[in-house]
Parts: sequence; structure tokens; C-alpha cells
Amino acid sequence: MADLAHTAPSLRWRWLLPAAALVLAFHLSGVGGALDRAFFDAASRHPFRPPPLPINSALVLVDEQTMSAMSAQGVRWPFPRIIFAQLIAALHLAGAEKVVVDFTFFEESDAMQDQLLAGVAAVAPSVVLARTAEQSPVFWPASYVAAHPQYFRLRRTGLVEFPADVDSVARAYVAPSSLAFAALSAPVPSPGGLLRWHGGLYQYPDLLKKKTESRLTAKGVPVLSASQFIAVGRPIIERLTNAAPDLDVDSLAKALAAEPPLTGETAELVRGKVVFVGASASGTFDVKPMPVGKIEPGVLIHWTAWTNLAAGGFITALAWPFVFGAALLAGGVVLFSGRNHLSLVAPTASALGMAALLLGGSYAALSAGWFLAPATPVSAVSLVLLGVIAENFWRELRRKREIQSMFGSYVDPGVVAELVRNPASIRLGGERREATVFFSDLVGFTDLSEKLRDQPELMVEVVNSYLDETSECLHRHGAYVDKYIGDAVMAVLGAPQHLPNHALAGCRAALETQLAITGINTRYADKVGVRLAVRVGLNTGEMIVGNLGSSRKKNYTVMGDAVNLASRLEGANKAFGTGILLGEETARRVQGEMVTRPLARLRVKGKLQAIEAHTLHGAVGTLSAGEKEFVEAYCAGYAALVDRHFAAAAATLSRALVLRPDDLSTHRWHTAAVTFTTAPPPPDWEPIVSLDSK
Repeated sequence: MADLAHTAPSLRWRWLLPAAALVLAFHLSGVGGALDRAFFDAASRHPFRPPPLPINSALVLVDEQTMSAMSAQGVRWPFPRIIFAQLIAALHLAGAEKVVVDFTFFEESDAMQDQLLAGVAAVAPSVVLARTAEQSPVFWPASYVAAHPQYFRLRRTGLVEFPADVDSVARAYVAPSSLAFAALSAPVPSPGGLLRWHGGLYQYPDLLKKKTESRLTAKGVPVLSASQFIAVGRPIIERLTNAAPDLDVDSLAKALAAEPPLTGETAELVRGKVVFVGASASGTFDVKPMPVGKIEPGVLIHWTAWTNLAAGGFITALAWPFVFGAALLAGGVVLFSGRNHLSLVAPTASALGMAALLLGGSYAALSAGWFLAPATPVSAVSLVLLGVIAENFWRELRRKREIQSMFGSYVDPGVVAELVRNPASIRLGGERREATVFFSDLVGFTDLSEKLRDQPELMVEVVNSYLDETSECLHRHGAYVDKYIGDAVMAVLGAPQHLPNHALAGCRAALETQLAITGINTRYADKVGVRLAVRVGLNTGEMIVGNLGSSRKKNYTVMGDAVNLASRLEGANKAFGTGILLGEETARRVQGEMVTRPLARLRVKGKLQAIEAHTLHGAVGTLSAGEKEFVEAYCAGYAALVDRHFAAAAATLSRALVLRPDDLSTHRWHTAAVTFTTAPPPPDWEPIVSLDSK
């Protein structure tokens, strides 16, 4: 395993070039761009720090209310040019600083109405109209502008086009010569960039209710219906046309100058403000997909760009060298943290930390005016982590195979599995764990050795058959076979694998072991002339489990008082004439599943405290009627004896003795009960049996 550690750098560098190629492919693919756009949209909807908002703006929209009002008058969309003249005149006389109209007038209409709208828009210096790179408003041709230079000294038109991404969503804005640029009172040198969004249309009314910072007004951004201004503008246009029936521009200018300013609450909402006029009604077909909403009025883009120019500045997208630099740095951190190939905790934690740092940093940087597209750096982190995981997986797989090949033939598969799962357990030491210990020994082995003195191969064959059958019984019930001591077997249930019902599993394995010896006798009785039997001791308790031994040789084993008692119980079968003895805790845990019988309070050599030993008869529901009757009679007699009801104990044990006259414990306690009937023992007497040998 030490050799494997030295191969880590060479293995790691082997997949770095393919990983870099995959990162580049991801960056150039549409997937990376889509993820970056989705991240930008989410951050725009929920900014880390809301962008600054100019205090002097308002939105006037041809909304559903406007469409209904016009429909009631028999007017359909697109509205006649006189309606726009009414709207513009009303906003101008309401005192708007700028009236930025996001409507394109590129087709000729009624000549009189075109002339009226051209004149009203020209003589109102606050008005800015939309144009494209190829075409100005149809009623403001170059000849018209040249003929009335006094009205066109300021920028009166702005480009209405804006770029959209491949998903048709507008996220960026080109500032020079734009509609937003024309709305500025003083030019601001800016090429544009990604837009800092303030939210969707229906978020703006909420600003009216908010207490904002001192540089903002408490009124926020009014969003108003165009219908009220169109209605107010109707009499204004009527007076203008009466005063200038030939619609001469200068005459219109004098008539407009003579009009009194509009007053009232609605006028106050636009007075002194830069007003953006657009459409939000579904029938106007001027709604666009934006990062802050699936469908928003197109004028919102120009208004947002104007706020960026006037207050906060655009967001600059960092170029690809910065993106790849971040990817290289983040991937390098994950790679360096994975230099210890024995654990994936460090590289995984580093990858999660770097991903969080990239995403969080990019999110926070948007509020500072910078956008680092995070998809490529995060993909680099993911691919490097994937490479570290794959490398560790193959190295771990190779190491497991080496461990299994080295130990598989000599060590229990359960221990091998534990070593594979937890290589750190291959060291001297241990832990406290509750488990059940199994000891078994062959009865008749001495006679077998004598009879097969000249046939050692046959003796080994018989013993190996017994060991094989016993081991299989134990393995089936989740036991770990610790060691073979000649013809004896020691096993543990509950270590190294955790086994919830280890006491019950041990009892079942013990019963199967006794059945297995019957089969061995059937196969070998004629050959060897000896019938074998097996004695089993089972005990449950807390013990030390772990790898014990020297630096040259280790053994995964158990030790402690509970282990020693299991060994003594196996030997105590001789004194009780039984095949399976259980410790007190083991018997207690299997009640309800197994039929057991208490034999005595057993005190083994070297111990002062006695424990109640039980013999195992079988699983509940499997005993014959005679054996069941015997167990019930014996248990009743034994209980009466312990409770010092000696006459009742003698009578009941007498009946049990009739059912099984050769049972040593029944005979022992029947004799004691008869004796105690006439000569009771001391008050502290207990049915204790002491063993002087191991």
C-alpha cells in the first residue's frame, strides 16, 4: 500500500490535460453560456445590493386601461397620430423635463395628423423620439430638420435598437446614440454594457411605499397610465389647431407657449422628471423577455439603461482570460487538497468551498459593476473533483484487491471486509463492544486420535469436515470465526460486523452445529468406528475487540471476562451432561425465540460471583411433546426450589425425573429438594454449582 501512495502524482497528472480540454469544450459550448445567463438573471432579480436609482423619472404606459378607454371611443391600435400628439402635449405642459417616446413612426399616416405630430413634437423641446440606424421618424425627414434648425439644436432622437442574446433576452445595452443616451441632460461617456436591473414593471409601484436612502425620494418611480394624459391633451390639441389651423411650426410653437401649465396630482407625478413613454398592453406587441420577467414592456430596457447612465453605470463582463484564470486557480486548489489520496473529505470540501466562493463572489461582484461568468470555473472545479474521485476509486479498488488476495485464504471474510472498508483498523489496539462468543469442542476426539493413530490423513479429513461444517453454520448466521484450536472452534457474533441479534444468531448456529455433527457421523462412523458429539458454550457481554498481537503477526480477536466465561461454559457441559450451555445474559435475550432451561448458579474457577447457566433445547415450536413436558416440569420444580418451596419442588422434579431419568441437573435438584424438605438449608442458600477445573 505504501507503493501505491508514490504513484499518486503521476496518476493525477495523467488526466489533467483531458480535464482542461473538457473545461474548454464546456466554455465554448452553449451549455456554459446558458448557465451563465441563468445565473445573471437570478442575480438580477435578487441583487446583493440594489443599484442606485435616480429620483427624477416616471413611466407612462399605453396599458390595458388606455386600450379600454380608446376602444370605448372607437379607436383601435395602432392609434392615430393625433392621439400621440395629445399625449406628448399633455406631458410637456405637465412640466416633464424629458418626454422619451419609445414608439416608432416610420410609416406615413394621415398627412394632417403627421404634420400635427411633427410640429407638436418639434416645438416641445422636452420630446425625444425613437429612430433606427437607417430611419428617423417619417415626419422628421432631413429636409424638415434643416428647415427648422432652432428646434433641433439638442439631440431629439435616439436609437431604439438593443442587442439580444441567443435566447432573445435583452441583457446588454449599447449606450452611444441610444434613446437612453438622448434622454440625458448632460452627455455621459459610456460604451454601455450589461444592465443593472431594478426589477420588473410590477415591482416599481412597490417603491412608492418604501422609505429609501436620503438621495432618493420617498415617492420612488411612478408608473402611470397614458389614458389620463391623452384625455387631458385632447382639448389642448383642439386649442392648438384652432390657433394654428395651417399647422405651421412657428404658429404651433406660439400657441403651445401660450398654454397654461397643467396642474393637479397627476401632473405633479411627472413634473421635473424624465418620462419614458411606452406600451405594456398585450395588443401593442411591444413586450419583451427580460432577466427580471418573462414579459416586460420594451421601454423598460431604455429606462433601465438611462438609470445606469444617470446613476450607477453598467456592469462590465470580465473577458475570457479572467474566467480561465479563475478556473485554473479554483481547479488547482481542489487538486492540491486531493494530494492525500486516502481521503476524499479534503478535495470535496475544497470543491464545495471553491464553488460557493465563485458563485458568491460573482453574485456580490455584480453589485460592484463586474460580472465573472461562473459556469466555466465551477465546471473546472467539478471536473477536477471528478478526476480526484475517479483516481481514488481505481486506486482504492486496486488496494482492496491486494488486501483480499493477501488475506482471503487465511482470515475470515468479515475481517477482510472490515479492513477494506477501514484500512486504519490495521493497527494494534481495540474497542469495547457488546458481542456473543461461541466456543465448541469435539466429544470423542481422544478416542478418534487413538483409533486413527496410523491414519493421520483420515483423522485430518474427519476434523476438517467437522471444522468446515461448523464454520459454515457460523458464517450463515453472521459469525466471525476467530480461530481453530485443534478440534475446538472459537467464533464471535457482533464483531467485526455489527449484528443486532447476535445472541439469537449464536443459538441458531449452535443448534445447526449439533445437526451437522450427525451428518459427519453418518459419513465416517463405519470408517473410524467412533461416534462424535459436540459441546458448545455461548456467552453474551461486553468485551475488547480489535487487532491484537505483535508488529509481525496480528489477530483480530476478542478478550475479556465474557470471553473466558464462554470457554468455561463449553467445558462445563461435561459436569451437566449437556450439549449447549448459555450464559445468563444470552439466555435472557433469546427468551420468546428459544426454549432454555436453567441448570444452576454456576461458579467457575477463579470467580467468586456465580451466574445462572442455561441449556438450550431448541427453537420455540420445534420441541416434541415429551421434551416440552419435561422442560415445563423441570422449570416449575427449579423455580419452586429457588423460592424454597422444597416439598413442591421435590414433587414436580420427581415428575420431570420420570420423563428423563438420566438428566443430571434434574437428579441433583430432586435429591436436594427431598433433603431440604426435612433439613432446610441456610437462608442465604442458592442452587450453586462450583467448578474447580477449567
